[in-house]
Amino acid sequence: METILFGERLKNAREASGMSQDSLASRLGVKRSTVEKWESGKMHPRANRLQTLASLLNVPLMWLLAGSQKVPDPSAGVSNRDIMLQKIADLDAGINHMRTELDELRALVENCD
Repeated sequence: METILFGERLKNAREASGMSQDSLASRLGVKRSTVEKWESGKMHPRANRLQTLASLLNVPLMWLLAGSQKVPDPSAGVSNRDIMLQKIADLDAGINHMRTELDELRALVENCD
């Protein structure tokens, strides 16, 4: 059996979720080039990003870390309610990230004068 590396699993899961590198990067608060480096194996995400990655891509954390040949079915054994609650949590996290970014930009603008 062929071993699939972390970067390949990440790319497969991202593509299976219909998310672009830009979209994933934006939701994580990193640059697209960072996601590109993770997928190519040039870099690996920090530990604090792994659970968020798994959650955003609807894959189990252990699958993302240890792998298998196929991306697991994100809905297997998970109710629609759980999927919707997770999406709400992901959106809340994204909104909070954007609020933080806005606050930082506002502070920078105020200090420019």
